[in-house]
Amino acid sequence: MKDQILIAIDSGKSNTKAIASYKGNKYSIKFRTKMLQVEKNRFGAEIQPGSYLVDFNDRAILLGDMVDEANSDYSLSKTSLIHQISIYTAISQLLKKANTPSDVVIRLALNLPITSFKDQLQKEKFKQLMENNNQTVYLLVNGQAYSFFVEDVTLAFEGMGEVYAKPEKYKHNNSIIIDIGSLNCTYCQFIGLQPQIDSMIVSDYGINRIKGVLRNIINERYGVSVSSRDAELALRSGYFSNGGHIFEDSKVIIEELKLEHLKLIINNALSRGITFNMSDTIFVGGGSLTLRRYIKQEFPHAIIPDNPVYSNCYSFLKILEIKYA
Repeated sequence: MKDQILIAIDSGKSNTKAIASYKGNKYSIKFRTKMLQVEKNRFGAEIQPGSYLVDFNDRAILLGDMVDEANSDYSLSKTSLIHQISIYTAISQLLKKANTPSDVVIRLALNLPITSFKDQLQKEKFKQLMENNNQTVYLLVNGQAYSFFVEDVTLAFEGMGEVYAKPEKYKHNNSIIIDIGSLNCTYCQFIGLQPQIDSMIVSDYGINRIKGVLRNIINERYGVSVSSRDAELALRSGYFSNGGHIFEDSKVIIEELKLEHLKLIINNALSRGITFNMSDTIFVGGGSLTLRRYIKQEFPHAIIPDNPVYSNCYSFLKILEIKYA
């Protein structure tokens, strides 16, 4: 009987996160979901950690930190080349970390936005793309060749958090999961382990909205042109600087924007019938780290898991463990 490896991937608009389980060991990887097509066989820069030069279907593609923020994907769909390449690259690197044999059977779970998850046609298109239309996947990653076959992909909806990863913790409670990503914010209510379909909502209140507002404020207040990368760094650092000079009032502006954004997320939930009554509130996704201070301020009893970026992956992996036990 062939070995099998379980791989759970949450490929978001900001980061691709993945966890694998193989022979009792866990492996993980995370890199930026940014893509730039480069000239095949001519790209000469040294590949830095967190970046990958991928040769797939006769295309040379650079992924990760070396790619500028302007090359991020802001479309709502996951049925795209950038997500296909990111997912295949994550698989290749997890196979490498786990040192699997060439004939290992890959059991794969992938994320889909709730809007796509509810649409059977969109689900099938995404599934066919990620299964490479039932063809073996061949690619080079940083000069190393990989080949593998992906079949029977398990699709899971975004916004489940760690509910299925820790069923004993959640099965007797009502929960509201708020998954704050870079592009979207997803809401889902659970009664025990059962998601409530009518509560599965997607909004455009991802963290990128803060960056857009911040760029406009900096431009108007300081008369400085700001790139997507500048806004990303300013939000991450908590201040804006130009020519080495830190604008002290920018620290206050950024903190105010964070609080205002959290209030937008909550008010949107309330407007859609989510009352926050009689339920635990759990914030997951990378945005929950950005807004952690104000989540704790506005929701003192809210739960933010230890590693909220991987929360969906943990649940995806548990689903695979049960399915292929």
